[in-house]
Amino acid sequence: MADIKIFEANKYPLTNGMRLIEASAGTGKTFSLSHLVLRLLIEKEYSINEILVVSFTEATASEIKARIIERLILTLKIIESINTSLKQYKIDSVLNEWVKLNITSKERALYISSLLLEALERIDNADITT
Repeated sequence: MADIKIFEANKYPLTNGMRLIEASAGTGKTFSLSHLVLRLLIEKEYSINEILVVSFTEATASEIKARIIERLILTLKIIESINTSLKQYKIDSVLNEWVKLNITSKERALYISSLLLEALERIDNADITT
């Protein structure tokens, strides 16, 4: 019997190389992929133009791009509200854990915000394709 491992988006290694996310429909592939892109942008400080995301169909590529944009915008909103209340935004446990691990100071929050804004400005030229 194969050893089954649970995918943990915040613990997945961000080492160089090609990765394949393969799973059944509705298991959270797009969610996981959008969170991994967030991590690459912030933790590895890649530009959005240095990340290649490939899917099988144009519709899927479009959906992935939309979900990445949503993830980045939500993260920005959470950072902006860090001194008030995180409860005003619907935040999943994966992002909640990531925020606690990465937003360690006001200076760090500002720096991360600048990286997110840069990624959002360049997202139309990102390689999210078939």
